[in-house]
Amino acid sequence: MMKTKRTALSALLSFGLVACGPMEEPESTFEAQGSQELEAGCTSMGTGITTHACAHAGNPTDHVSITANATRTTSAPGISTKHKAYDLALPSGAEGSVTYVPATTGSYAFYRTQNVPITVVNGSTSATVASALTHAVSASGCSLVSVSVYDLTAGTTYIVATGPATGNAITVVPEFLNDTRTRYYQDADGDGYGNNTTSVLTACTPPSGYTTQRFDCNDTPGSGAGINPGATEICGNGIDDNCDGSQC
Repeated sequence: MMKTKRTALSALLSFGLVACGPMEEPESTFEAQGSQELEAGCTSMGTGITTHACAHAGNPTDHVSITANATRTTSAPGISTKHKAYDLALPSGAEGSVTYVPATTGSYAFYRTQNVPITVVNGSTSATVASALTHAVSASGCSLVSVSVYDLTAGTTYIVATGPATGNAITVVPEFLNDTRTRYYQDADGDGYGNNTTSVLTACTPPSGYTTQRFDCNDTPGSGAGINPGATEICGNGIDDNCDGSQC
């Protein structure tokens, strides 16, 4: 009798899983993230990290007022706290400096409300850090207009010099790329759903033909376009149209 109950329960659970569609894969099944630095071939920051930075810029409670130092020095005020928008008061008609100490080695984006020069200097060696990427930002309703990315080493004090700026003031939003990387899946058939086998984890604009939705059981260009988790199941055609693992 007990064996019969266990068999019935197992069948019921199996039916429930099929009815609910494909199960979410655990994060551990994804490929290793690899390097934390900016990916090769990245041409612009993705919407995820930019939207995140814009949210901080637009939230008054995230703003911190800082008077920047008139000289490039490691004793300048710091802007290292995460998830903040720093309103920098600069010297009149000149650049101002603050410091940044990354907690983790990797790539960091410095978003700004004015398209003015920015220079990052290693406070230990006095060497200027080359920008890995700089481009204009255009996001609806966002005050941020420019972003520069630098590969930085954990625990090092960096001097961030920027300006001169209009009004002798500029807002800077620092972002660690790993905090806002997004998983994109290859969508070879262009139906809006990607396959589970080919993906990228990036804070950059993803390659063409990638989407954040997955579980496409047939991603073949052409023939697979009508087969995906959002499709309507057609009974009797011998195809699992909606990728739920069964046919009606």
